[in-house]
Amino acid sequence: MKRIASVTLIAALLVISTGMAFAGGSQGGTQSGGAQGAWKFERKVTFISPWGPGGGSGPTIRNLVPLVQEVIGVPCEVQHIEGAGGANGAIAAQRQPPDGYTWLLATQSQIVLDLQKTLPYDFKSEFIPVGKLVHSTNGLFASSKAMKGKYTDFKSFIAYVKAHPKELSCAMLSAGGTDAASLYQTLALALGVPMNQVENYVKIVSYGGGSEIDSALVGGHIDVAIAGPGDEAGLIESGDVIPLVVLAEKRMVSFPDIPCTGELGIASYIGTWRGIWARKGTPQAAIDAMEVALQKAWNMKPYQDFWVAEGYNERTGFQGQADFKKLVDAEYSTMEEYLRIRGLIK
Repeated sequence: MKRIASVTLIAALLVISTGMAFAGGSQGGTQSGGAQGAWKFERKVTFISPWGPGGGSGPTIRNLVPLVQEVIGVPCEVQHIEGAGGANGAIAAQRQPPDGYTWLLATQSQIVLDLQKTLPYDFKSEFIPVGKLVHSTNGLFASSKAMKGKYTDFKSFIAYVKAHPKELSCAMLSAGGTDAASLYQTLALALGVPMNQVENYVKIVSYGGGSEIDSALVGGHIDVAIAGPGDEAGLIESGDVIPLVVLAEKRMVSFPDIPCTGELGIASYIGTWRGIWARKGTPQAAIDAMEVALQKAWNMKPYQDFWVAEGYNERTGFQGQADFKKLVDAEYSTMEEYLRIRGLIK
């Protein structure tokens, strides 16, 4: 009888102690094992964007964050830390504690910065890809004001460039990012020259934000810019900007009237993707929870409407940790090749 009583007492104590573990687990934000493994966000979450509110990155993150807030139930904010081609924001994010409350929006620009050893740390080993949000199709867009009497489409633009070397200017967001790779690759193939000779034909101008590029296009201060078709939709509609070509294998469903590089025999298809990253050391439970939250928010109607309206639906949509990492690894190889060809890295 005494033995039965002892076993019963031990079992009761185990039940009590298990219950206390469940109750206390939420205080630290993580719980271990099976169904208890969920992470609970308990205070404000910050998403750092290394660019300004314009261009493609600003709308990508600002349209998503209110929906993430709705999913996880705590305040969420976007913090724009621009400058240095995306380096300033990446540096600021790396200085935050890896506690699951600061996340970074990043693109191929951070890969390029990493390959060029511009950052004071190794980005690939310091940040973990959590979820890809959008994957855009780039295009070349001309200032309506600046192009008058010179060219009317991409073919005549290239012909004019050949006849008037270094007269026209081409704008991009970052000197070594995806915009640059797309621009140099497209112009080199169209002109029939190596990428390191492109600047013998056009002046390449780097801008800090999409809104600056748009203002320069409208004012006729630059001739052509590389951007996403969705980013320029309003200016195309107003007539301030004329689309020359999209960098894709086939014409876009959402912009069927714009010619594509594929039909012109130019194999230039690089497009910017944007995704959320976590700093190394962030609890895996927090990363898993954020991946789930991002996907839920991404699938909500407001974000789906944004995704379609901006023309992002031309490519694969949301990707979680595993698929996003595969894409990132492939992009490291692609961008490394581009940088070596241009002599930007050894």
